[in-house]
Amino acid sequence: MRYEKNDRSLYDPELQGDEEEASEPEIELTREERRWIALGALKSTLLIALLYIIAGALLIWLMLAIWT
Repeated sequence: MRYEKNDRSLYDPELQGDEEEASEPEIELTREERRWIALGALKSTLLIALLYIIAGALLIWLMLAIWT
């Protein structure tokens, strides 16, 4: 994860552009860490999609049970 140096001054009014920003560490992710983050995002997306599919199937079943 990288921090953009210019974005920080927009959110912190006390931070001036002339000051040295050595207080914030730069975070570098390894290739394996980036892969785990991508797989975690994919897993969460698939779980949310599965919930929508199950809710839709239950709704269809309920409508068929009521109108039949």
